[in-house]
Amino acid sequence: MFKTIFKKFSNSTNKKNLDSSLFAHKNYEDKLFNSIVGYSDIKKFLMRCIISKEQVHILFTGPPATSKTVFLLEMSRELSNSYFIDSTATSGIGIVDFLFSNPNTKFLLIDEIDKLTKKDQTVLYNLMETGILNEMKAERTKGFRQQKMNIKIFATCNELTKLTQPLKSRFMKLELPEYTWEEFLTISNNLIKSRYKYLDERVSTRIAEVVWNDINTKDIRDVLQIARLTRNLEDIEDIAYTLMKYKPK
Repeated sequence: MFKTIFKKFSNSTNKKNLDSSLFAHKNYEDKLFNSIVGYSDIKKFLMRCIISKEQVHILFTGPPATSKTVFLLEMSRELSNSYFIDSTATSGIGIVDFLFSNPNTKFLLIDEIDKLTKKDQTVLYNLMETGILNEMKAERTKGFRQQKMNIKIFATCNELTKLTQPLKSRFMKLELPEYTWEEFLTISNNLIKSRYKYLDERVSTRIAEVVWNDINTKDIRDVLQIARLTRNLEDIEDIAYTLMKYKPK
């Protein structure tokens, strides 16, 4: 549904019609981000950014236990031509190679962008400023590559001080507060219900409790990882025991 809607929005060239479309579909942001509790103002803001014809880049900041990553995960599932990157397992060269191979990418979703080295962060400077992607490692090829892209970057960051000033200046920044337990439980239940329909609310609630209280990461990604391995309540206890017993010191 949303992929069709956003494709239609992205093809619009008339700003008046674009604004009318936004107004007419003003509840779509709630459907897109239905797993996230609250933040109605941020959801509307993000919808404007998504359908805008202009290049815009958004950075979610704040402590680990917030909705930052969930926003990106929901966007990666619903937006056409989007690509989700875990910065702990990629490099600047990897990002450039992917984008050259996938020039129709419209939304680059970078989780924990502060995990990129400062050298890797530089590959994004020109792309964000001008929409032009340059091959940073020219010696890897026989020629210098360059590509024009209409791309928007949405990223999360736990430690803003680890970003270079040029990169920070290219983002509009939104700082999110930590979850309350009630918010974390609701988000966990909503996500598990939408992705793993065979798990009932007793199971999803227990997973949330384990992540919040026992493993104590308060990380939605841990909720989803445990849910992938779970079929019943007994599975959760086995998984939690192993994770706690061998948790890195």
